Amino acid sequence: MAATIERLPSTDIRGDVYRRGRNRIQMGITYILLTAAALMFAFPLFWTVSSSLQTWKELRSFEPHLLPAIPQWGNYVKVFSAVPFARWMGNSFLITAITIPGVIITGSLTAYSFARFNYVGKEIWFVLMLGTMMIPTQVTLIPQYVLFFNLKLINTYVPLTIGSWLGGGAFMIFLLRQFIMSIPRDLDEAALMDGASPIRILWGVLLPLMKPALTTVAILQFLGDWNEFFGPFIYLNRVDLFTAAVGLRFFQNIPMETSDPRDHLLMAAAAVMTIPVIALFAAAQRYFIQGVVLSGLKI
Repeated sequence: MAATIERLPSTDIRGDVYRRGRNRIQMGITYILLTAAALMFAFPLFWTVSSSLQTWKELRSFEPHLLPAIPQWGNYVKVFSAVPFARWMGNSFLITAITIPGVIITGSLTAYSFARFNYVGKEIWFVLMLGTMMIPTQVTLIPQYVLFFNLKLINTYVPLTIGSWLGGGAFMIFLLRQFIMSIPRDLDEAALMDGASPIRILWGVLLPLMKPALTTVAILQFLGDWNEFFGPFIYLNRVDLFTAAVGLRFFQNIPMETSDPRDHLLMAAAAVMTIPVIALFAAAQRYFIQGVVLSGLKI
């Protein structure tokens, strides 16, 4: 009996050492796989930046060059001197500055209505709203274009921004509704007993708790507007009104002083376009991930 009792601690120690070693091996394998995946997804960005610093001959040579022989920083200067690329980026920033507040304000109000109030036909309206996500943009393109043409709103930013002030889209409303539903109703009832109105409850109680969801909506709206090509391409015909995405396509085809390929300049313009996106995601990454996770807790 005494010998058996003495062996137990050593057995437990060997078991703990085995489990710790196994956990370390699993963690090491996980880190290796995640690092490999991160490098794989980051390679296109690396290739874009590297290509933007090469000459067109170097970029089109048969031998691949991961790094430029001599970095051509002047490519970025040529982009802004050849075309009004700074103005195009400013136009994109202007559109996002208009749409993001609209999505946050009207999307929060609509989501608040679906999450907290009971009225006749609420579920039907909610299903119909979600159903709009299945309608391709091309289906409504012609009637929308005719409407804005008759209203003389072509070559303005109204067709590109008015939707954000009319609810902001079904997905944004759904995301905010899910987050509101994860907030306990006890907070609403406590504020209601203190005499707060529904708008006051939304402004003073729910919105401060919805910071992760609102940040997620703002990031998604920024990405959507910043990369949007189809809408600006249809409604904007003047070069000075182009967004960065349409301007990049325009830059690909306009005649220049020389007939040399401009692939390196296009890569430089694409690299410049990614800077705001990377900076925004890096600054709001924590809120973005938290908003996506928490909005799916309750349906």
